[in-house]
Amino acid sequence: MEIQGVNQRQQELLNEIWACDSEDDINELVEAVEPEYRQEVLLLAECVFLAHLDDLVLSETDCAEARSELAALRMKL
Repeated sequence: MEIQGVNQRQQELLNEIWACDSEDDINELVEAVEPEYRQEVLLLAECVFLAHLDDLVLSETDCAEARSELAALRMKL
């Protein structure tokens, strides 16, 4: 998985996100970072999630799992 166009600080945050094993771990990370970085961590976590979905989809017809994940994400919003 590769997320392009990030700066050094964002890359470090992505490394911390990648080390998380669960959504609870990500939530703990969000609470642990300085308040001015919390929104950025959440945005980067969403980028990781979307990149993962992109990796799952092999073609436009092979996206049932991705559609399910996106529907679950919409329910959280």
